[in-house]
Amino acid sequence: MTTDKVINVGILLYPSCTLMDFAGAFQVFSAPVNNFTPHLIAQSPEITTSEGMTVKADFLLTDNDMPVLDMLFIPGGSSNGVVPKMFDSAFLAFINDNIATWKGSVCTGAFILAASGILRNCTATTYWSVIPELRLLAAKYNLEIPDGYPRYLIDKDAKVFTGGGISSSIDLALDIVLKFQGLDIAQKTQLFIQYQPSPPINAGDPAHAPEKITADLLAFEQKGNEAYALAVEKLLHM
Repeated sequence: MTTDKVINVGILLYPSCTLMDFAGAFQVFSAPVNNFTPHLIAQSPEITTSEGMTVKADFLLTDNDMPVLDMLFIPGGSSNGVVPKMFDSAFLAFINDNIATWKGSVCTGAFILAASGILRNCTATTYWSVIPELRLLAAKYNLEIPDGYPRYLIDKDAKVFTGGGISSSIDLALDIVLKFQGLDIAQKTQLFIQYQPSPPINAGDPAHAPEKITADLLAFEQKGNEAYALAVEKLLHM
């Protein structure tokens, strides 16, 4: 799969998408030691992330001068950002109609990818606390969701990738560089961004976090997760 040609990655933004979901991947793909070129694409010239940061799009979905994309990358976001895009016909049509060979998501972006139909017959994952909601779509889309909390999954046959929560966008993007451009370029990319994580604590998913911490965060996220459950129920009846 390795290639030396420029690989154009379209990162689809929308209101209340999560900053690190796309910023981590953007950092990896924009490293000058690899041949990836990321482009921020949205339906409006600017969007505001779930963290309140305003980001300018490079291209609108309707722009005719957009470069030919090799890959689509859909970040996750808060439920009030993701759920509307699950039923936004123009947004979903762009995902489906674009000729990009590879398409994927990070975090709750998997729900948008599922709504577009791209996850049909795939292996996929999403943010840890909404894996049960994504699993409800397994039968409808013949979707395989592994146990545990994988950082990311790359389905080579379907040419689809999905990431876990937020920070996993860095690991996913780095593995994409590895698979497309080989070990030497991937290592140069990793060194360029000095990515050698060594967190001071170890509570990054429920397999490692104390039970009380997991329970507290589930309670904090309950309202948003209920919104995903309702959106999934709507998808199941469409």
